[in-house]
Amino acid sequence: MAALIGLAIFAVLAVFQPFGTYVFEHERKYLVLAGYGLLVPLAGFVIRESIALLRPDFFSPARWTLRRELGLTGMFVLASIVASYFYHHLAIGGRLSVAGFFSFMVYALTTALLPLALLVIWRFFEVRSHLVASEFSEKLAGMPPAADPTIVLQGENKFEKLTLLRPEILFLRAADNYVEIFLLKDGQVQRLMLRATLAAIVQQLEEQQQSFQQVHRSYVLNFEHRLRLEGKSPAYCLVFEKAPEAGSVPVSRAFIADVRAILSAKPR
Repeated sequence: MAALIGLAIFAVLAVFQPFGTYVFEHERKYLVLAGYGLLVPLAGFVIRESIALLRPDFFSPARWTLRRELGLTGMFVLASIVASYFYHHLAIGGRLSVAGFFSFMVYALTTALLPLALLVIWRFFEVRSHLVASEFSEKLAGMPPAADPTIVLQGENKFEKLTLLRPEILFLRAADNYVEIFLLKDGQVQRLMLRATLAAIVQQLEEQQQSFQQVHRSYVLNFEHRLRLEGKSPAYCLVFEKAPEAGSVPVSRAFIADVRAILSAKPR
């Protein structure tokens, strides 16, 4: 990602030529400008390797916080600006001074503000996907033994109770005051109805540590089945590879990152 930021900085300097760059005359002008972009991934590499050497667990996703990420980004920015300032002095000339450094810092931050914001957002979703995949793997590991692969779903009425085989459940769908449960029994897709809210059923599944995950405000899927993600934003959907007759299940944009993380964590 640091390399992409460096490339973006070079692109801004070369294309838009801000802060008087357009009047800068040099026979190798663009090569000099490329040096600023090259220093960014170099500074990022030095910072990352130095921290990893002193604190090997620093970059563990489990220890990630927004404050830590912003602190790391600040160190990365400061190192990049210091390196770029001295590079500017060597490549172009001028007198080194504290006032000159702070002036250069303002220009550098203005150029790199958008790429840095994208860096923090990208890191947030990267860590979030990793944690979702880890959580789902732990959930699978804690599932009941295959000898008793059953789940019990309780409806609003205390006499409404379903005991189902987990591998047979494909997905659940909200339908007004009911939840539709789609099953695959003897190669045929069947449907059951249970008077309950989808939120209540999701809570019951979580309490029983089952391999289900909500993928849409109206759909909950059994990720024990082999699934294939199809479509593109905003019309993503999941298809059952061994039960195409069940149709496709829509995936909303709010859940697409979780779905991708879960699918990547499943054994092939």
